[in-house]
Amino acid sequence: MGVVVGRSDQLAVVDGASSAAAAGRGGLVLVTGEPGIGKTALASAASERAAARGMAVAQGYAVDDAGAPLLWPWHRVARRLPALDAVLADVAAPDPDDDALRFRLSDAVADALRGAAGPTGLLVVLEDLHWADSLTVAVLRHVALDLTSSRVLVLVTARKDPATSFGRVVPDLLRGGATSIPLRGLDADAVRGWLSTDRATAGWTRHADELVARTDGNPFFIRVLTTEPPPPSGTLDQVVRSRPGARDVLAAAFLQLPTGARDTVATAAVLGERLSPMLLAAATGRTVSAVSVDVAIGIRCGLLEHGPTGLSFVHALVRDAVLAHLLPPERAGLEASVAAAMDATGDEELAGPSAVHWHRAEGVEASRRCLERSRVAAAQAAAARAHEEAVGFTRLALEHARRLGVHGARLAELLAEQARSEWLANLVPAALASCVEAVDVAEAAGRPDLMARAALVPQGIGSLDVALVVDGLCERTLARLPEEALAERSGLLALRASAAAERALDTTADPLSLAALELARRSGSPEAELAAVAARHFTLCYPQAVHEREELARRAVELGPASTSAVGGLWGHLWQADIALQRGDLQTLHHTVERLGREAERRGSPVGRWHQHRLRALRAALLGSFDDARREAEAGRRLAERIGDLSMLGLYVAFRLQLALLRGDPQEIPDGALPLLESAPDIPLLQATLAQTYVLLGDRPRAQALLGTVRHVPDRMPLGPRWNGTVGQIGLAAAALGDAALAGRCRDMLLPAAGWCGADGGGTPWSHGSNHLPLGTLAWVADDVEQAARHFETAVDVDLRLGARPFVALARLGLARCLLRLGGQEPRARTLLVEAVAELEALDLPGPLALGRSVLATLPQGTASAPALSPRELEVARLVAEARSNQQIADQLVLSVRTVESHVRAALTKLDLTSRTELALWVRGVLDDGRPR
Repeated sequence: MGVVVGRSDQLAVVDGASSAAAAGRGGLVLVTGEPGIGKTALASAASERAAARGMAVAQGYAVDDAGAPLLWPWHRVARRLPALDAVLADVAAPDPDDDALRFRLSDAVADALRGAAGPTGLLVVLEDLHWADSLTVAVLRHVALDLTSSRVLVLVTARKDPATSFGRVVPDLLRGGATSIPLRGLDADAVRGWLSTDRATAGWTRHADELVARTDGNPFFIRVLTTEPPPPSGTLDQVVRSRPGARDVLAAAFLQLPTGARDTVATAAVLGERLSPMLLAAATGRTVSAVSVDVAIGIRCGLLEHGPTGLSFVHALVRDAVLAHLLPPERAGLEASVAAAMDATGDEELAGPSAVHWHRAEGVEASRRCLERSRVAAAQAAAARAHEEAVGFTRLALEHARRLGVHGARLAELLAEQARSEWLANLVPAALASCVEAVDVAEAAGRPDLMARAALVPQGIGSLDVALVVDGLCERTLARLPEEALAERSGLLALRASAAAERALDTTADPLSLAALELARRSGSPEAELAAVAARHFTLCYPQAVHEREELARRAVELGPASTSAVGGLWGHLWQADIALQRGDLQTLHHTVERLGREAERRGSPVGRWHQHRLRALRAALLGSFDDARREAEAGRRLAERIGDLSMLGLYVAFRLQLALLRGDPQEIPDGALPLLESAPDIPLLQATLAQTYVLLGDRPRAQALLGTVRHVPDRMPLGPRWNGTVGQIGLAAAALGDAALAGRCRDMLLPAAGWCGADGGGTPWSHGSNHLPLGTLAWVADDVEQAARHFETAVDVDLRLGARPFVALARLGLARCLLRLGGQEPRARTLLVEAVAELEALDLPGPLALGRSVLATLPQGTASAPALSPRELEVARLVAEARSNQQIADQLVLSVRTVESHVRAALTKLDLTSRTELALWVRGVLDDGRPR
């Protein structure tokens, strides 16, 4: 009784998605529901219909086995797709870079699927992904981002469980456009129609309503209850009371098996979803032929089947029922037998399943074997960058080590392994706790080397709380570690320097980073020196340290080829790009970004490619090419989503917010940006940016409240990472709210960086061109108009050289306002305003444009410049502003070309202008419908 009845609407949705995929508009369909609800039946029917219309179909499935091989569902799909099989064959190859491996693998899988689709399309069915490993899910998440431009449809079935790897990414998949098909129970009419199609169940139709009420319409449970003929009379409740419970019904056939067959089926239930006659034979101690006879009996009794996925139970619920009927000692013995059979094969890929079975067995020997196999499985998972699985196995190993009474150095080693896997899986609190315990145990055991191994786990600190813990661990370890352990001591000092810079309380990061660098150079280890160089560079991420950062960047480029990390090999190029930006050398910036791209491509680093998009977007925005900037930013966002890096997505939001603030347009703010920032940690830089955003949105009280939380930060923040950005954004927030005192304080602090452009070595997502522009804004708000005018004057010169059109226009607008306030320079102020307004209009900066027009409108009518032109000169000037050539103007006004040239020269002379462009800008700013303002 294949149950597809009652699913016509759902099948229609899948059919529509299949047709779209065949036409080049692929997608992802998620079929979810409880066990037995009909997910597999729907997927099978969809596969048959897709095949009938000419689509290729490939199927894979996850299994209920914590030790299943990584990427098992994709490996099953690959049986039908040779190109995918070739991709997956290299997964276990060691790779030092997590992001690079996952990205390359996911990209290769996506390419293989696109290539296999052909002109008629490809349907990939992935079943039971609630059991899938995290790497399988990561690949799916990446592949899903590219499906819409392919002929590939991926159909996933899974139970709803947000605690699983798959469950955690479902919201992201749905936001990305996946189609959700939640399956619910059949209604009574569907059940009646289904039961009436089979003579064996037709008598049950009169109980359809009761069956639905009893089972919530779950097809599998209905099938179980209707395996026997209905009674001649009585209600369903009476039937159920006269029969065993549902689980007993499921296991009834198992309980009636002969002893040998019963043992084989019980062992099969313990073995899991992947049933192998050879493993069954080894686990039961019987021959393969005898086991094959038992399997045949199990198939005849409806317990087992040879389906599209091989030998398995007819349903996971049947297997669960068999397991439930095993007494604890019996099951523990079977678990040990299965684990021993797996170990006897010598197949290291079975280390994970073996560890899980030993865990479920009993006794000292089982714990010893579980510890051993768990460490092997953890190493395999780590090599494939399946960090969640590695965490599971390191924790399993540690649990059994404690059962066995392991202590001292061996326990410290296991704790350090667990800490590393937890850190890489981004389980930060758990990793720190493991580090602390590992250092404690290693210290008690007199093993400073193991103390260092644990203390060096938290790389890339990222928060104040983590920095405090890491600093304490490193300080303790340094007190115990021999002086001759140069590389280790350098690494610990580098971490302490980064932690101190992160805390931003004093200047201790400076001597710590210098000491780390000196030890690293003495150690002769390129890897240690590169790490120390990175720590030193991090402490110097402020504009005034640009000269030393240049030397560090040069050295990082030299050391890059020796780095085992793809990102480490790119550091020097990234730092050189920031230096070029700070110096306002856009040509060098362009060449550096291109070198960065080539190196990222060579190393296969998606992080390097993301930085290339970041820098291209920044440069395009700086030059006023906003469409190009948005395109590059969006490309970076899509890449960040594939990588799964939240910090990259945060920088994308920061870029878009700065673009919104520059343009003065709230519509520029991307959806979801404000909730993301509001839920972020209380970082002063973010709070100041958010305050400016609220001003843009018209919520000044909220902006004022946010500014109040950070107004004292500039006074106590030492030079270091984020100093420049934090003080600058707090100052601009103060300017937006008219806080003269705070704006003036921030301007005084930032004044030493006046000669550079907007960058500080920290990997900024945005640049405002010359630092004189924001300094002018701060001086203006602080009512130091003369200083503001000097800043704006310099900013115009610098940004003109850069070609930073938006910032030239803003600087001209600021300078014009200063000149008007100072008095006596109205003609020049008017010219600056006209030029600024014309550029702001051309660039589509609505906020500054409105300000420029409002200032221009305040100028008195009848200034000397406008009436000085004769009516004919005014007429010619208007036509020049319409981009007419002299010949066109002459034709329209019935004049000679020479006469037109004479009028143009006269207008330029009277207005003190030098070009037709300036004349056109004057017309747009000063004339209104041909009349002087």
